[in-house]
Amino acid sequence: MEMNEQSETGPFVWTNDEVEVNVPFSAAGVSTVIILTSSFTGKMMLLDVGDGALRDLLEKGSIQFVHDLDLIAITHGHFDHMGGIHSLLGFLRMMKRSEKMHILLPVDCIEAIEAIRGFRNAYKETLPFGFWYHELTDRSGFDTDFFKVKAFEVEHFGMENATDQDLLMPALGYRVRVGDTTIAYTGDTRICAGAEEVVKEADLAIIEATRKNTPPPERRVHLSEEEAYDLGKLAKEFMVVHRIPEVKK
Repeated sequence: MEMNEQSETGPFVWTNDEVEVNVPFSAAGVSTVIILTSSFTGKMMLLDVGDGALRDLLEKGSIQFVHDLDLIAITHGHFDHMGGIHSLLGFLRMMKRSEKMHILLPVDCIEAIEAIRGFRNAYKETLPFGFWYHELTDRSGFDTDFFKVKAFEVEHFGMENATDQDLLMPALGYRVRVGDTTIAYTGDTRICAGAEEVVKEADLAIIEATRKNTPPPERRVHLSEEEAYDLGKLAKEFMVVHRIPEVKK
């Protein structure tokens, strides 16, 4: 296996004989895009489609992804994880994709559901391809011919919650099997049993860690870097993504 890390926001690349994992960009509050490409078939899967997902795919140097994109899995409804879905679907429509496609997301992930429904309703008379979304629950799965997916519920507190209660938003982590290789992705989460199950014994775990230091336990939103590195020890290899980008004031 080979891994290349160039900066705190990416790109990050990991490969073995069965799959290439490319994280062209990941920054908290901006975007995360993860591209899995089967080495045998060229088929592709996206884990999250934050802003710039289409640009990141185009920067690979080919529009073959229009036909090779097989599956999309969205971890939760925050914009930095699903904000690029409209432009990506629009490009596939413009390029006259004909192959059907499936989108996975958590049950009641209203932000992603409304974005997908809105696109489909706007262009339902002129869509050259069919696509469906599937609301997954804890430990449910979804398989295509190329990617085998299992979802795990993780604990992500939404900062937009206006109540005094520690209410969690719908959020999933995913384990994806490509051949005999398992790729794990936590999405945004705090430490919880679901996150541990996602990464355990994975060939590669992609772990999101936003905070430098571990904050108090109340209303935990993201992992700290220390927690992410401890969690990564459960996998065979891991990479830490989704840090807060440094911005000059």
